[in-house]
Amino acid sequence: MKAIMKAFKKAVALDSNVHRYLKVKMPENYLYMKDVEIVPLTYSELLSATMYYPVMFGIQEQTVFPFAVTGINNKNIFLKENGTWKIDAVLNICKHYPFGIFKEGDNYTIIFDETFASSEGERVFDDDGNETEFFLKIKAGLTELARDFHDALECSKELFESGYLKTINLDIDTKLGKMQFRNMLIANIEYLSRLQPEKLYSLNSKGYLLILHAHYLSLRNFKLFDIFAGF
Repeated sequence: MKAIMKAFKKAVALDSNVHRYLKVKMPENYLYMKDVEIVPLTYSELLSATMYYPVMFGIQEQTVFPFAVTGINNKNIFLKENGTWKIDAVLNICKHYPFGIFKEGDNYTIIFDETFASSEGERVFDDDGNETEFFLKIKAGLTELARDFHDALECSKELFESGYLKTINLDIDTKLGKMQFRNMLIANIEYLSRLQPEKLYSLNSKGYLLILHAHYLSLRNFKLFDIFAGF
């Protein structure tokens, strides 16, 4: 994604020359997500994410993207103190950390968090600059992640340009504090209710109609912020 997730404390682009002898120690849990409040979503996880997280759409530099709200005031409410997730739906981008992708135009760059460089970690490149077996598996996963993000962006773009999303400002009061969202995008339910059957059929055949309704209903998940406030 163009915006780098907050979990990356020291994100750098991976380079076989600069990082020839780099070793990376993979995290044992998700504690690196403890202060992350917003997580970009891939297409394949959109529906499952709406079961637990408030899901909305944002717009940055004319790029529309879906995201999940995971916390407030630098606290991820879905994370336990031991670094495990409270629910089953761990978001896709978290599964590849400390590696990730950065989108610039039509190109994706592999990034990693230098805070996870370690003398006890796995080599990313061998002495000749070739990718190790360890990194080839990481790279394959990141390639799929990039495709999944691409599909999410294409879906979001079509929904926005077709008028199925509308701009809104939201003020949410929770036991953990007040949340303010400005110029966010949510499903334009009123517009959807006036669509002709053929357009509804087209939306439904692409799977977009279900996504729109599921995302709209997911705003009820802000109630989980009050439920999780006590533990």
